[in-house]
Amino acid sequence: MKCITLGLLASAVFAVALPAPRTVVSTQAGARAELQAVLSAVANAKRGARLFGACAGCHGLRAEGSAEQWTPALAGQHPSVVAKELVDYRYGIRWDFRMERVAASHVTPFAQDIADLAAYLGSLPPAPTGSFGDGEWVAQGRRLYTTLCVSCHGAEGGGSDARFVPRLAGQRYDYLLRQLHDVVDGRRPNMMAIHDSRLRKLDMEELNGLADYLSRLPRNDFNQRAVTGSTRTRR
Repeated sequence: MKCITLGLLASAVFAVALPAPRTVVSTQAGARAELQAVLSAVANAKRGARLFGACAGCHGLRAEGSAEQWTPALAGQHPSVVAKELVDYRYGIRWDFRMERVAASHVTPFAQDIADLAAYLGSLPPAPTGSFGDGEWVAQGRRLYTTLCVSCHGAEGGGSDARFVPRLAGQRYDYLLRQLHDVVDGRRPNMMAIHDSRLRKLDMEELNGLADYLSRLPRNDFNQRAVTGSTRTRR
């Protein structure tokens, strides 16, 4: 059965007005400049832990994410990825009405705040999410991952801090599935076009299997990863 738009995966459908081309260029330039400021900052992970207190209600005390809130596990995510997503939310390059409000508000008003929060989350050991699919399509998901995703996200789903590639291993199944459908349905404008072209060809069972497979991958590379080039951290 070919993929269809799943309204049940989102709490509401929002009409989004696309900005004029000049605004898009200005927005993207602003986002790039702010991201560079974040990545150039000397991050303070201890201060980031205090900032995370405002996020724990949705993302969990251990940053393990939440099925009720449709939020991802953030513990152990690459700092550069956290930083880029927060900046994209702030500039409306990624869409989520809750995160757009948070990223533009008192929680992370400055580049230093984003750097500190990203460093803290990157330093956390991954917390078990307990979120998996039913296993029916997981073997198919493994084959799809090896064919479509491994070249960027790595054999173990570890991603890359230096290349802004998110760690997908051990992420929540419910969150992964929603994001896969968001890409197919055009609700992830900050994703590279290759994601849309590859995922749009998959049917619902294949998307389920891909999310299920990723959710079951152990985060074996967490302690060995080298967080290089993106964020300098002061503890």
